[in-house]
Amino acid sequence: MSGGSIRRAKKEDLPFVVRLWKEMMDHHLSIDPRFELSLDNEGAYLDYLYSVYDNYDYAIFVLEEDAAIVGYAIAMILNNPPVFALARYGFIAEMCVTRELRRRGLGETMWNHVRRWFKRRGVNVIQLNVSPRNESGYDFWRKVGCGEFLRIMWHDIPPDL
Repeated sequence: MSGGSIRRAKKEDLPFVVRLWKEMMDHHLSIDPRFELSLDNEGAYLDYLYSVYDNYDYAIFVLEEDAAIVGYAIAMILNNPPVFALARYGFIAEMCVTRELRRRGLGETMWNHVRRWFKRRGVNVIQLNVSPRNESGYDFWRKVGCGEFLRIMWHDIPPDL
């Protein structure tokens, strides 16, 4: 099992994060056409990364191995409506390790780093989404101790409605 090193992303790392994001999204599109991307998806995603970069409740982490960025995670702290006892929770928006280096423990290393970041910020619950068609992703999240909470449903409104 290899650990790699994890650090907060620098602005100059963000184009490398975009490449990994595109690899992850291409995989998702291959298993579900509902992940169709816009024409300027990479530019739009880079704009998104810049827009959250300085947000105190967000963290973009990169995973390096042999001086190359081979993984990343985006973590954020979100607030529940005041009707819930749990006021704040962590949310992993994305986490990816490049395909060639999967199943070497790098994802678990990233997961543990993100969990510690949440813990230091006083957050004790983490939520995330995983596509039911992404069997390897689902298996990974179950392996690290995540359990089902909500199910996201999808409905295409018929054009003749």
